[in-house]
Amino acid sequence: MRENNRDMRRSYGVRVFACLVCGVFSAVFASDEYWTLPSPSQGLAPDDYAEPAKDLSPAACGLCHHRQFREWSSSLHAHAARGGVLGQLPAFDLETQVSCLNCHAPGSEQQALFFSADAGEVRSLNGVDCVACHVRRHRRYGPGSKSVTPHGRVEALPLFKNSAFCSPCHQFPDWGERVNGKLLENTEQEWRASPYAPAGVGCQSCHMPGGSHEFKGIHDPGMSRKALRVDVRRRRRGVELRARNVGAGHALPTYATPRIRVVLRSRGSAELEHIIQRRLYWNPDTGWTEVSDTRLRPGQELRLTLALEPAQNAEVILLVEPDALYYEQVYPSLEVAIGEELDAVSLRLLREAKHRAGRTGFVLYRARCSPWEGREVECSIEPAAL
Repeated sequence: MRENNRDMRRSYGVRVFACLVCGVFSAVFASDEYWTLPSPSQGLAPDDYAEPAKDLSPAACGLCHHRQFREWSSSLHAHAARGGVLGQLPAFDLETQVSCLNCHAPGSEQQALFFSADAGEVRSLNGVDCVACHVRRHRRYGPGSKSVTPHGRVEALPLFKNSAFCSPCHQFPDWGERVNGKLLENTEQEWRASPYAPAGVGCQSCHMPGGSHEFKGIHDPGMSRKALRVDVRRRRRGVELRARNVGAGHALPTYATPRIRVVLRSRGSAELEHIIQRRLYWNPDTGWTEVSDTRLRPGQELRLTLALEPAQNAEVILLVEPDALYYEQVYPSLEVAIGEELDAVSLRLLREAKHRAGRTGFVLYRARCSPWEGREVECSIEPAAL
């Protein structure tokens, strides 16, 4: 019986992680096979390369590419293979481990380092690093070409300016896991169905403006405010909020893990709360269930009204919780499912990841609304929230 329970926990944990957190289902994707995952071993560097250029570590690249290295170092790409991923992999089978690492640490050398170490020994890999996107067998690729560099010629590939470049890890294939008829991760297809695609505004336009390597998304307050425009007004009978997706070329948020909590409240009055999220629930017997999908598609507007007496004031808060599902369901479920099978170090990494996930929330907007003054007014947004 104990072995049966362990098998059930293992199956449950793999299902939670592999079908929600990981998006890799195949080793080879489209895009002229540039994205063969894991990326093949680089082999030996050509003899005519300058010595630092033979080193494929991000720090070595940063010796010349200062800005890109600085921006990447603070990005989620750089931290894609930390405790949240590495802490749980020792409990999984090899196929699942490789599937997860193919997006979180896509280089053959990275994966070889992980598999050659004892469980829990590797605390972090370089995540989605310079090599993952720009280097194949020591040849460099990018959006533009350069004939002479310390590491040979840089070849231009149109793929770097195409949203398909991002698809292997940000779009499930058509035959992937679906809940309520919708793929668990469907970012590229959401974009293709939006006005942004025919206008030529792709992933790189918003997430890599001016060649930035910060890869900002919903974890960044500034990026989130560009995506979501909010207007709050005091009317005769209450407070009205309008929130419109004006800057995200996909559903906001596109994935199931983030949550945007909208709260309208007045002291001594009822509180109104609305959740913007694709809310999923896992049951080991029935699998994933979609509880609701209140995300905002490109251009879509949310309207909420809180009824008030003329003498009442109100407060409106929009709180972004980028890792809500990780914190509340995924990591706790994984600890229950596979915690007994993990070594002490890996279990600690998993718990630290849960702790970090619970601290990524931030107030996106906070508006104060005064009592009714005889005319409609726009409620002020506190400077601290901007």
